[in-house]
Amino acid sequence: MDYTWLLIGLGIGVIVGAVVARLISLKQFGQHKLQQELDESRKQLSQYRLDVSEHLETTNQLMSQLQDNYSRIAKHVQQSKMQLVEQPVSPRDEVNFFAADTTQHIKRSLHQLNERRREHSQVEHQPKDYSGEASGLIKERPTKDS
Repeated sequence: MDYTWLLIGLGIGVIVGAVVARLISLKQFGQHKLQQELDESRKQLSQYRLDVSEHLETTNQLMSQLQDNYSRIAKHVQQSKMQLVEQPVSPRDEVNFFAADTTQHIKRSLHQLNERRREHSQVEHQPKDYSGEASGLIKERPTKDS
């Protein structure tokens, strides 16, 4: 009978040991899984930082190009202004769209134009927005209280 109690205790010990070992292995497996997720998250974060860094560097280069282009455009506009606007126009440089005889004729005829002026008539009174007589469309009906 002593051996039976010993075998029963050994069986219970094996079962309890197996359960404890299983719980410990699950806990370690969970820690291992969490460690893998943490490593993956760190890799993603470093990749994200790298992408943001590249984006900012590209944006910086594009902004520099934009500033250079703006400077060149401003310089071009300034030069064009000096060439086109600030140079005095002499009568011989004036652009003439018509032949010389046509221009002479137009200049002479400008003084001979007899422009018509619009004549305004005098109004004696304001027009009425309504007719003087009732049309009968809206009649007052006697009420039953009267």
